[in-house]
Amino acid sequence: MVSMNSKKVVPVWSRIVFLVLLMLGLNDSASVFAADLDAKWELKPGDRVVMLGSTFIERENTQGVLELSLRLASPETKFTVRNLGWSGDNVLGESRAYFGPVDQGYQHILEYVQLTNPTVLIVSYGHNAAFNGEERLDEFVTNYERLLKDVAAENRRMIVLGPTPLEPVVRSAEVVKSQNETRKKYGQAIEQMCASQGYVYVDMLEPMQQVQKKLKLNSLTENGVHLDRAGYIAAGEVLANSLGQSFIKEGESILQDSQFAAEAAPVYEKILWKNELFFHRFRPQNETYLRGFRKHEQGQNAKEILEFEPLIEEQDQKLQAEASKVLKNWTR
Repeated sequence: MVSMNSKKVVPVWSRIVFLVLLMLGLNDSASVFAADLDAKWELKPGDRVVMLGSTFIERENTQGVLELSLRLASPETKFTVRNLGWSGDNVLGESRAYFGPVDQGYQHILEYVQLTNPTVLIVSYGHNAAFNGEERLDEFVTNYERLLKDVAAENRRMIVLGPTPLEPVVRSAEVVKSQNETRKKYGQAIEQMCASQGYVYVDMLEPMQQVQKKLKLNSLTENGVHLDRAGYIAAGEVLANSLGQSFIKEGESILQDSQFAAEAAPVYEKILWKNELFFHRFRPQNETYLRGFRKHEQGQNAKEILEFEPLIEEQDQKLQAEASKVLKNWTR
């Protein structure tokens, strides 16, 4: 009689064959590969990448997908990423002015770009401006060109991202189609300006829509305007394409793969924690008391802002070590 606790013995060679086939299957279906694309730019060892823009960039703080995409595209390249995004911002920096004059917001941009001293500056504006219509396009481009010239520096690579697409969630499909046409014209004008100044331009609108079709994503946004996680996955793919890489094969992205998500979780968590630490360094919650018009009350505590820097640097080291160890296993 066979015991109910007995187990069927599987030959060792059978297990080995199964594991090899499993590994081959995983590597074939979920890995980063060099796409048939011309790289527009590259990440170099020691790069300091800084992202500057409005809501699309600020929300990357808690999404972390764009940085994960950069690290996945160049897993063994050591670089840092800092996020200077600010919701509702424009090329004049108006949202950054706190309680001061509008010009103070623009100076805030220049101050923090200088502080972070990027070797790669990824800039994304035009999302909000496009709602103003074609009649204000020239004004926008003039102000954008001024900003980019002011934040440019010798040996600093300038990567300019175009506007992301809108979706008919609140507005009708007809209205959104018209608005996307306007965004396309803004993108084309930005591209022409970048070409004249020697900046790298990355179109986001139609490429993200193409990624949506490839991956059969239900949506790219949570409300028709702001990207949801799927939207950031699409944006991450477009960013990887600009580096000559792709995360998609046979209609699936590595960024959607459950095994990748499990293995990359420590990297992702470190990205988000580093982002939070830098956010407090960049935008302390009690700015008014520390450096604003009430600094006479608690201004002596402003020195504590700088105490975030060693914490951020420590997290950078942990993040880079984890990324190099984990992400290289998903490239070929």
